[in-house]
Amino acid sequence: MGNHSEDLKKYAVRIKAGDQMLGSGVLWKPTDCEHNRLYVFTAAHVIKDRENVEVEFQYQGKEVNVLVEKNMIAISETYQQKGDFGDVGIIRLNYVYDDFQSYKFVTFQGESENICQDKKLIMAGFPIEGYSKQSYLISIDTMNLEYAGIDNRISTLKYKICSGDINSSDRNSEMQGFSGAGVFCDLGVEFALVGIHKGAVGNNAARGNLMGTTSDFVRMMCCEKKYDIPELINKINGNLSDQLEYFKEEIVEDLGENDLPKMLFLLDKVVEEDMAEAIKGTFYDFCDECRYSTSYYQCVYFRGFLLVLAVFLNAINKNVDLKMPKITVPKEIPIYFICSEGKGRNTQAQLKLSHFIYALKSEKEIAHRLEDGCIIIWGSEQKPRDNQKKCTYLEYESVLGDITRIPGNELDITSIFKDPKPKAIIHIDEIISMLRSGNTQQLDEKFADYIKELEK
Repeated sequence: MGNHSEDLKKYAVRIKAGDQMLGSGVLWKPTDCEHNRLYVFTAAHVIKDRENVEVEFQYQGKEVNVLVEKNMIAISETYQQKGDFGDVGIIRLNYVYDDFQSYKFVTFQGESENICQDKKLIMAGFPIEGYSKQSYLISIDTMNLEYAGIDNRISTLKYKICSGDINSSDRNSEMQGFSGAGVFCDLGVEFALVGIHKGAVGNNAARGNLMGTTSDFVRMMCCEKKYDIPELINKINGNLSDQLEYFKEEIVEDLGENDLPKMLFLLDKVVEEDMAEAIKGTFYDFCDECRYSTSYYQCVYFRGFLLVLAVFLNAINKNVDLKMPKITVPKEIPIYFICSEGKGRNTQAQLKLSHFIYALKSEKEIAHRLEDGCIIIWGSEQKPRDNQKKCTYLEYESVLGDITRIPGNELDITSIFKDPKPKAIIHIDEIISMLRSGNTQQLDEKFADYIKELEK
């Protein structure tokens, strides 16, 4: 799913009974399911006890109208009358919708309770004020919202109207028809569903305070009904097979016939392994600047580099534990993989080691977590200068001294030199070059020689 608000319109569903407009809904299809299985999430009060319910949505640029059978409608058991929490209804559809770009759900449980703090929300629906009987596309509208809070006890989300085109003197009529619309959060890299719009907080929308039922409640209802379960945004995909083509184009195509069998064997071995637990561990991370932030594991660069590193480590040691990677050159050395676009860099300047080290030391938790004598593999979307792709601890220490003299830097000079001392920092480009150069069987010796040469 893209990160443009216009993309959300293709998920919007208009719900009606004959000529009567009932409300809105949001279309969803699981990524792995029968090709003719679709769901519409909406508010319970929109469809409860209604006859002849129809849904309209867009597919391949055309308007689709489907009459819903009563046995395909499920209403939350916690919703009995207006005002009850758990205001969710689910409609199942038997409809072939190919190439559906599915989206994920936000969870507000545990540490993720404040995931929407200071973020913008948006919903796409069908306000009655803009209703056109003749056109689904003309009737659809979006509304920008501002996250205002959550009460997990009653699975309720609060948000405020911030669209400038809403008539503040008559917000009640302006909001009619949006009930049941999907509320999405802009997480920077994509939009994720946070809830189903219910209505105004209190008796009317004059103050601009609205509420919806959380995405967690929708997922729970799917579980109870034994429906397909929407995937969470923070679930880590540990299968790196999506980066196979990158690896083959970047490395395999440059290898000679003697190296191909060994390399393809290692590649298959890594792809078959679920890296989710490894990614969640302490040996793989990011530090600013990173536009993916804590969702760094979704970044194609991180995933591609991780596949490269995992193959490399397996080539050096067939018994390597990728959750706690270590190599022996000649003694055991822990390996950390950290992605970063660096800190303190002019936007026009080329990336340097000093930018990465500045970012690394600014992330105290990561800096403290490193082990003395470790090797840090650095990944970045931007290419660093050719002479800025590796350094020893002595060079690292010199860069640290330079950083502490930068005006306005926020580093604690009394503590940064007490942090664990890495043996070396090596950019992932260096690892890629080693894999490309062949002699896969002797890669452990090649890397040992590389470290010796680096330390001269």
